[in-house]
Amino acid sequence: MKTKKILFCATTPLNYVMFKPVHQRLKQDNRLEIWFTANHYPKQFYRSIGLEDELIINKYLSMLKHWDMCICPSFFYERRNADVKVQIFHGCSLKNRAVNKKALAYDKLFLIGPYMRQKFMTTWDLHEDDNRFENIGMPKLDALVNGTLKRDELMKGLNLDPDIPTVLYAPTRTSVTSSSLQMHGRQIISTVSDMPVNFLVKLHDRAYKQWKPRMKEDWAKILDGYRGHPRMRAVFDYDITPYLFISDLLISDISSVVNEFSVLNRPMVLIHVPRLISHHKKMELARGLSTSDLEEWGQSAGYLLKDMAGLSRAVTHCLEHPEEKQEIRKEFAEKFFFNPGQATDKAVKKIYDLIGVCPGIASQRD
Repeated sequence: MKTKKILFCATTPLNYVMFKPVHQRLKQDNRLEIWFTANHYPKQFYRSIGLEDELIINKYLSMLKHWDMCICPSFFYERRNADVKVQIFHGCSLKNRAVNKKALAYDKLFLIGPYMRQKFMTTWDLHEDDNRFENIGMPKLDALVNGTLKRDELMKGLNLDPDIPTVLYAPTRTSVTSSSLQMHGRQIISTVSDMPVNFLVKLHDRAYKQWKPRMKEDWAKILDGYRGHPRMRAVFDYDITPYLFISDLLISDISSVVNEFSVLNRPMVLIHVPRLISHHKKMELARGLSTSDLEEWGQSAGYLLKDMAGLSRAVTHCLEHPEEKQEIRKEFAEKFFFNPGQATDKAVKKIYDLIGVCPGIASQRD
């Protein structure tokens, strides 16, 4: 049988996380030839995240080749040079940036959950039986529930006490408007690092000056000031999943990580960010939608905090009462994600079907 050529496209390490489980599964099949490209400096980009022996190609050269399938978690790769072009999305957020008209140019949409499916239907007037729709889920999150992550090993690797609670601060991407990091970041980090908890700080990779030189705060320098702290750890890993897994509580704002953490049904403290919500509401209205889910119910899964003076009390309260809002968190998880724990299986099965290859009969690579 002729080898099938599949091209994965990315723009950031966070993009790679979205298809990493699928890549790890497909690369075992010697009937498939897996290639990678990126919007900028692909070799440097993929080497930086540990892909040493993969086939990497410049974006412009990739556009001159024919592919049996192209898989994208973003919209930069617009060339129609694949038999099947699949969009797997960067995430599922109430900001709904993924519900982009550019997605409609793809042959298949590997939808993350019921909410995303409904948003595509209402935003772009699509039929519920649109043949581009595939109910896949988010392969990235399978590890939260399939038993592959080991809490004791992860805590040991971070040199943290497994017998005290772990709190994770993961704000949304820094933008021209105000995220919780811009508004209260220093206070949040200072306050929680003084509490008797393990404290993980995982900023968006675009929160650092290397990407935004004009940014007022140098967060790499600020976090470096906590080096040697007995309970606080700055996380620079491109994959947040293991850190979600070991955390007993999440502090965030309107980040998509709020939806992801709901799969674990653990408490959250959500910082109120009215300017940022207003900004995204305007974007929704520009797409023709009359309401903003982010404004109406998007922060209902967590303890909504408007006054930073109450941060330590909010964290303590939520850790002591994890049962509060558990039904809402369960509803969030069901709303945002198809097939938790099995999304990789669903994605791989559909990929084989789309390229006309029978799964599970090839000898594995050495």
